[in-house]
Amino acid sequence: MAIEKKPHLLITGASSGIGASLGVLMAEEGYRVSACARRLPRLHALQEKNPGITPIEMDVSDHASVQLGLAKAETENGAVDIAVLNAGIYQPVNAAEFDLSSYNRHMAVNYTGILHCLDGLIPAMIARQSGHIAFMASVAGYRGLPRSSAYGPSKAAVQNLAESVYFDLAPKGIKIQLINPGFVETEATAVNDFVMPDLISSDAAARLVLKGLRSDDFEIAFPKRFVRKMKWLRLLPAKSYLKLMAKFTNH
Repeated sequence: MAIEKKPHLLITGASSGIGASLGVLMAEEGYRVSACARRLPRLHALQEKNPGITPIEMDVSDHASVQLGLAKAETENGAVDIAVLNAGIYQPVNAAEFDLSSYNRHMAVNYTGILHCLDGLIPAMIARQSGHIAFMASVAGYRGLPRSSAYGPSKAAVQNLAESVYFDLAPKGIKIQLINPGFVETEATAVNDFVMPDLISSDAAARLVLKGLRSDDFEIAFPKRFVRKMKWLRLLPAKSYLKLMAKFTNH
């Protein structure tokens, strides 16, 4: 009897943070993992932890790089069954010291980078009438937050994108999910100079993502206590929200 192969998982932004933790976790579960990122040496280090990980050099902000990376992933591991579009950057900003390049870079990586991946993934999944795409956003996309005017809008765009493409792709047999983490201990959040409520490790986040990917839930949001607070704040009128948030964050 032939042994059934585990699905092929492709994950972007796999060189650190949630992406690295999720890649290792799913490789341990037996998945064929195509770990994609710009920092190839880090991907090779992950492969040393588990030979089920295939390092793929990819810059999601570069369409040509994405197409080459996707082609290599398919050559190495076959058709992509699950794509976790996780690549992203975060840098706190002060709009009073406006830096256009920072805003453009956030959108290029966090949002347009996902579009570049979809361009290569969707046609093949539609042809097979199967597939699974998870979009990495953030609870920071729920409402405007202090120092988040470059990052937050890029994640709000991802949230809207995931909901919008659901209507077109779900009927084609493609499972669509949206991942909205709260504060996760990563290289990105290490730059924050404030106490991050309900902070969890990247390994803990990866376990929650994996659990969510195996569910039928559209949104995978965690940690639950922090998410409940953010969703409550989303219901407030703008005037009340802005006043409360300014007071709470000393802005």
